[in-house]
Amino acid sequence: MAVMSMISTGEGAKQEVLGRIEKMGLKNIFIKQITLTDELKKKTNNKKSYGLSLFDINRLQLLTPAINQIGAVKKALLTPIGTNIDITPKIIKCTGNYGELLGLKMKEGRFLSEQDSYHNNLVCVLGASLANNLARQGNINDYVRINDSLYKIVGILTHYNIDTTHTTKISNEDVNNMIFLPLTLQINWNSASPNEDNSTLLDQIIIEVNSRENVTTVAKLIRRAIALSHNNVLDYSLVVPLELLSQSLATQRIFNLMLVIIGGISLLVGGIGIMNIMLATVTERKREIGIRRAVGATQKDIAYQFLAESLLLTICGGLIGIGAGFICVNFVENMTGWPIVITGWAMFLPFFLACLTGIFFGLYPAMQAAKVDPIQALRAV
Repeated sequence: MAVMSMISTGEGAKQEVLGRIEKMGLKNIFIKQITLTDELKKKTNNKKSYGLSLFDINRLQLLTPAINQIGAVKKALLTPIGTNIDITPKIIKCTGNYGELLGLKMKEGRFLSEQDSYHNNLVCVLGASLANNLARQGNINDYVRINDSLYKIVGILTHYNIDTTHTTKISNEDVNNMIFLPLTLQINWNSASPNEDNSTLLDQIIIEVNSRENVTTVAKLIRRAIALSHNNVLDYSLVVPLELLSQSLATQRIFNLMLVIIGGISLLVGGIGIMNIMLATVTERKREIGIRRAVGATQKDIAYQFLAESLLLTICGGLIGIGAGFICVNFVENMTGWPIVITGWAMFLPFFLACLTGIFFGLYPAMQAAKVDPIQALRAV
């Protein structure tokens, strides 16, 4: 029961972590603008590094053919008016390929396009929950007032359950209550250069690599290129989901080893208990042993008898432990809300180890029983 509960809890935690990492896209690399401390602000001013900008995108596009596409995101300091809902939606401006990069699926209509950015189209895409709360105003071709402008709704996203693995690759964002607008920065993309104009600053850049095998190499190139363009000022953070996955798997291996050690201690304690019970049984059943030996039983017969009893004891205990493990795992899941995953090996491995424990710790009592002198055994009361 103990081993099964620990393995199931560990497996659930592993799949939860891996699921969140994979949802970010294992071929994607994220560069995020960070909140600057006072010390970092002084450093950025001295070295003239003004955060993520279109200049960074231009440099990255020329970096290597292994980069498929690059997208960008900027938080919009805008307020929707007249929505009559309790939820204040998050509004972001993004490039037309943002939906493709993050695996967003449409319920109705289309996502934003590069033409929307190029022509400064006043269009938007709504999250599913936001569209439902808007009721009649939340349909395709209707309009939403944001600040002093009316934005035409051209698409509505599929509803995502952010508590399950069916969510999008933005594992930390509730896309159901978001509004997506075109990234229409008033600047020439081909001649963009870093400057202090906040209108050119971005909150996030997403790079898609052509294959997983190239992600690590491209990440090294990106780190170097961004460091040079920002004059070695770390006013950004670079996140590589594939690297996070590798680190998580390494951590999980250590965690599994710890669980094996704890489970081994549990089995050791149980094995000692079995051995003590069987030794006590040998003492209590000396007369029975003597009678069997007197009618022709060999030492092997006696040893096999007590070893079979020990094995039967652990098999029954293992089956009961599996049933108790299901109860324990469900209790833990209901009480804590942790994800629990019961796999086949989570049931088979503890049961197999329990049987081995019975054989190992039952062997010594069986040998002791086989060595009992039959004459002395018959004299036992």
